[in-house]
Amino acid sequence: MPESRRLYYGYIVDPAENRRIDEVMFLVMRAPSSYTGEDVVEIQAHAGPLVLKSILSLLLKQGVSLAEPGEFTRRAFLNGRIDLSQAEAVIDLINARSASGIDLAVQQLEGGLKDKIQTISSELVDILAELEANIDFPADVQTATVPAHMAQRLEDSVAAPMRKLVRDHDDRNWLREGLRVAIAGSPNVGKSSLLNQLLNKDRAIVTEYPGTTRDLVEDGFVISGVPVIITDTAGIREHPDPIEQQGIDKAFANIEAADLILFVLDVSQSLETEHFRFMERFQNKTILLVLNKIDLTERFSLPDKWRNLPVVRISAKYNLGIDGLRSLLASYLVSSDHFIGKDIIPNLRQKQAIEKSLVSIEAAKDALLKNQPIELVAIDLNDAITSIQEITGETVRPDILDRIFGQFCIGK
Repeated sequence: MPESRRLYYGYIVDPAENRRIDEVMFLVMRAPSSYTGEDVVEIQAHAGPLVLKSILSLLLKQGVSLAEPGEFTRRAFLNGRIDLSQAEAVIDLINARSASGIDLAVQQLEGGLKDKIQTISSELVDILAELEANIDFPADVQTATVPAHMAQRLEDSVAAPMRKLVRDHDDRNWLREGLRVAIAGSPNVGKSSLLNQLLNKDRAIVTEYPGTTRDLVEDGFVISGVPVIITDTAGIREHPDPIEQQGIDKAFANIEAADLILFVLDVSQSLETEHFRFMERFQNKTILLVLNKIDLTERFSLPDKWRNLPVVRISAKYNLGIDGLRSLLASYLVSSDHFIGKDIIPNLRQKQAIEKSLVSIEAAKDALLKNQPIELVAIDLNDAITSIQEITGETVRPDILDRIFGQFCIGK
């Protein structure tokens, strides 16, 4: 019998014709020391499509079945080798588009989120157990539960760390998905030229006629290990024609969804009402002012209320100041407020489970502070535990599992 974790050399032979198909290495990994936690056999063959198809055909004739998408990782989860958050990290690792994406996936694959969720879940279970002891065995409990203290305990050790996880998703999820940057400004200020310079290619059409860009032009590049998804938007101005207005509507929607706005101003032109309206509309967004066409003039003064914003002076036409803009983007990415560090960042499904659990926790706190029956508090805490354990897969529904593992390719 082949030994576990030992490579064997040999040939794949078609028994019907007694014909060698390929020269291979053969490996057996016995349970539980395998990826799935089950007995696994691995054949290392040459990578020719016809060779691999012939080997697979022989295996199917022997009763082997093809794997479903994500089946190996799903088996690892069902066999308890990994939890659901770690299973999701596998697909994140496969799909990572940057070094930051890899870092996030590896942290989660190593159990970073799992540990945080288990700590929160354990605290919730302890609190629930204490409450239920007061319900079932009031005479045997030495110290009666003080509702205000219990509510504060829920806030400090459960709700607060959960809110931080939600904030981390909202503030830093672009490390996984990519930083969304919108180039905005009036027509003919050089937005398309700036896009082309940042991408080092002619991605957008550049002409001397204002309003050329009427739809979103999107592309991407990587800076400081983070994917940047940058969009050139239609020029914003008052009283555009109906077709141009559709482009402006799309531009505003894209700008609203962006993580960072590059607001381009033409230093050879005076500021107009539309510029101030734009800044007022997006005052809560992160804006970087890009003063373009410095080849025409350096004499340009910003309003006092804008002087606290980061500013870079460029000439997109002559590629002046573009490296400085890239450096400013890089400093934004690696700043202490924005970069990955050691933070664990939940994905959208996990964030929604946390938010669902938080609703129940807030209800439990409110019930405690209003001295409502402990039985009602216990119901809310049970709901909170069920929701938070959806992240690790302890209480997840089968249809959720199907959706998660359906994202995998076959053989993972």
